[in-house]
Amino acid sequence: MIAAMKKYTDTWAFKHPSPWDYLFFMNNALGQNLEWFWYYWLFTTESVNGSIEKVIAENGKTTVTVKQVGEMPSPVVLKVEFESEGAGIKSLPNAKMIDARTAEVTWPISVWFGGSRTYDAVMDFGGRTIKKITLDPHRRFPDKEVGDNVWENK
Repeated sequence: MIAAMKKYTDTWAFKHPSPWDYLFFMNNALGQNLEWFWYYWLFTTESVNGSIEKVIAENGKTTVTVKQVGEMPSPVVLKVEFESEGAGIKSLPNAKMIDARTAEVTWPISVWFGGSRTYDAVMDFGGRTIKKITLDPHRRFPDKEVGDNVWENK
């Protein structure tokens, strides 16, 4: 993003770009069609309203059903906190370990593009018991109701 911004300022220095010039330039510089992003963030007052609907753990796999009732899509970002003792934690391609007992797992925004209002985020970290799961742990998205973004294993 920073490199694309530098290219934009170099290209448009001492000129008079329109907002559309910026949008099209960034789409091209980042190699992505970000029309969904520009639309929701710049031209609407819509918000995200995601929640953790349910969590099912079976055979070492955990399925987190994320529900999105808001009109603005967002990536699914889950912070998974494990118990301190137990089986080893397996790595996942879409996860990064924050520390020895915490992982952050991400799925792209495209999981919502088919029109579904729920997404089953399947994680196979192995047999370690999960203590807590938080949706959008950094609060990056304008969620109407953050009280339903946390699941705790009772």
